[in-house]
Formats: sequence, structure tokens, C-alpha cells
Amino acid sequence: MDARVADPASSVPGREARHPLVGGRRVADMVATIALLTTATAAAVLAGWGIVFLSLGFHSCIAPGNRCDETLGGTVVYAGPIVVALVLVLTIVFSVLRLVRRHVAWPIAAVGLVAVLAAFFAALLLVDSAITHGI
Repeated sequence: MDARVADPASSVPGREARHPLVGGRRVADMVATIALLTTATAAAVLAGWGIVFLSLGFHSCIAPGNRCDETLGGTVVYAGPIVVALVLVLTIVFSVLRLVRRHVAWPIAAVGLVAVLAAFFAALLLVDSAITHGI
């Protein structure tokens, strides 16, 4: 005998019923998702401004012996906050869609938070590689 439970409302015979989140599990998922999205939003604002402030490192380019790739640095400083904002918006949209469909959404918010932090540290590494300090 097959252990799967057929969904009586499904038009496809033998298809498993997918039970949406209900009760305490739904509340816990919603609370966790909202907390992670709030943290991701705060991190995105800080990361966006942090990337803009990375441009201050290019003031050392006028010192003797220092060289800078201003094209790479400028691209990172202007595109970095846009990438961070795009990651945040996509995280919010997909998390809300999963919440509306009553699916688990907190992993999407957690991945979005990690992606925001990864975008910031990638920008930091790129700007750091664009500035070469001399003697």
C-alpha cells in the first residue's frame, strides 16, 4: 500500500497533498521572516552608505607612489548600492510571495540577508584592490 495521501481536491490522481503552514508554525515563520527582513533592511541601508563612503579611499591616490584604478572604483561605488537595493527588493518580494502562499519563507529572508552582506564585502574587496599604496 502506498503511504502517500492523495489530495481529494486535486484533479491529478496520486498527487500528494501539500499542507500549508497553519497555527503556531505559521506564526513562528512569519515572526522569523519579519525579523530577518527588518535586519536585512537595516543591513542594506548600512551597506549602501558604507559602499558610498568607500569612495573616500580614493583621496589617497594623489599621494606619491600610490596608484588607483578609478574606473573600477567608480563603478563599484556607483553600482554597489544599486546591487544591494536590488537584492533587498528581491528578498522582500519573494518572502512576501511565500508568506501569502503559506509556504516557509524565513530561509528566503536569511539568504537575502547573507546576500546583502556578501555584496558589501565584495564591494569592499573590489575597492581595496583598486587602490595600490606605494611606499
